[in-house]
Amino acid sequence: MIRTGNEYRESIRDGREVFMNGEKVADVTHHPMFKPLVDIRARVYDMQHEAATRSVMTYQDDSGEAFSVGLKLPYTPADWQDKRTSTDAVFDDIGGVVTRVGDETVGEMWSLYDGQDVLNQVDAQFSKNIVNHIDRVIQQDPFHVSANTDPKGDRSKAPQDQDPDMLLHVVKETDAGIVVRGAKFETAAPYANQAFTKPTIANWGNEAYSDYAVGFICDLGSPGIRMICRTGFTGRAPIEDYPLSNRFDEIDALVIFDNVLIPWEDIL
Repeated sequence: MIRTGNEYRESIRDGREVFMNGEKVADVTHHPMFKPLVDIRARVYDMQHEAATRSVMTYQDDSGEAFSVGLKLPYTPADWQDKRTSTDAVFDDIGGVVTRVGDETVGEMWSLYDGQDVLNQVDAQFSKNIVNHIDRVIQQDPFHVSANTDPKGDRSKAPQDQDPDMLLHVVKETDAGIVVRGAKFETAAPYANQAFTKPTIANWGNEAYSDYAVGFICDLGSPGIRMICRTGFTGRAPIEDYPLSNRFDEIDALVIFDNVLIPWEDIL
């Protein structure tokens, strides 16, 4: 499937908890700090349907159904060239550069797809989850970002030797999945659908850090997630003088996980 811009906007009106300048945001699609990027992402979705750009923005599977070129598994140089052509079309249309529009993270999924033999040595379910996730992304066309930057704290200390809930970690396991607590920094999270959340290398150091070595796909509208955003640049100065920062400022957020349930099928 290929989404429309309005379908994307509706998908992020999911009751998510987003805060800007100390105030809770009622609707990220209308808030002045988020609206420029939401509108750009919606425009990218709409380009997939328009006659002038449909052929470079989408591809058809064997059944004839159309999907996003950016999400297609690449097997040939031509597949990569198609992605480049699609990206050029987007930048030409919007008149600027925006790096997080939902397909930049999919490459990380492809690397895990290629590494299924390694994942199988740990748990075969992980590689199945990767295959299922890639298929789900192609079918549902979500806005997908990556969350990997940790709150820094005291880097001379282990996570357990400072605030143990600062870095993202597993609190417990249940029949339904794992429960996680902690935080990550992520650009574009307030107006994205999901994030590939993963540990930094420091969290893989040894078995003592095993609770912190966790990766998963997270629905950013999940109960228990709160996002505290930095102030944006939009509206600080006339758009005639600052056309890029007024339109293309990608908002960063501290994404707080407060006992969030991650289903087993989303764990990587």
